[in-house]
Amino acid sequence: MEQLKLTEEEKLEYLKKIECTTKEDLLKKIEKKIKRYEKEADENLKYPKQYYALMIVTLTAFYEKVKVSVLFDSLPDYWAYYLEYGYDEFSVNLYHMSSFEVDEDMAIRKSKVDAIYKLIVVKPISFTVEQYSKIYEVEQGTVRQWIRRGKLRTAFKAGTEWKIPELTPPPSRGYEGAQYKWINGVDNLPDEYQFLNDYVIATFYQDQKDRSKYHVLLVAKEAFFDENYSKNKELLLDAKEREKLELFMIAHPQIKYCGLVI
Repeated sequence: MEQLKLTEEEKLEYLKKIECTTKEDLLKKIEKKIKRYEKEADENLKYPKQYYALMIVTLTAFYEKVKVSVLFDSLPDYWAYYLEYGYDEFSVNLYHMSSFEVDEDMAIRKSKVDAIYKLIVVKPISFTVEQYSKIYEVEQGTVRQWIRRGKLRTAFKAGTEWKIPELTPPPSRGYEGAQYKWINGVDNLPDEYQFLNDYVIATFYQDQKDRSKYHVLLVAKEAFFDENYSKNKELLLDAKEREKLELFMIAHPQIKYCGLVI
């Protein structure tokens, strides 16, 4: 793909066209999300009606918080906002792009971001197993089984009790791949998982030919911080081994599931 040769003025104009650079841009994007989920709720496309109701309420609260927040009337060159929708928080972020290229398909390539600031945050609440089971009209034992089998990956331990962020839909049938990260290190590892100290990201996926096997791609510290990929590692696990490792990661307070809700 060839790189377009744009003047500095053309690059800035293009960036303003595709990125959020005003408060109005942000509100329009959030409003578009709300309308999308209202439409899906009416058509009941993918998730239970309870999930759509919780999502719309949280998005609306996010919209209202952005609406009353004080933001820049206009941003300096190469600065823009971006929205992030995680299961545990929605946020407005401000970032600076030090350089980028535009290819012939008018897509940004080789962008370098050298500063990111989180400006506005809305944190969804979390449910107990009992509350979650009542909302989705299932048995508490079913919810606990979903957690044990690594199907509710957003679940976390609060003391001895499991909590589930409200924007966590009931799991679908079959196995879905997942990614976990512990960029700042992880403490209290049992002997069998001491090797995780050498890594910062784990990506799980099911083998396409042998559905009883699961791959775990481990990204080494050197790869994440210095782009040295030689120490990355791949594990091949059976179902029990995969469930045990995923449940350990889900329960560990320093390991975060990397799921986005939108």
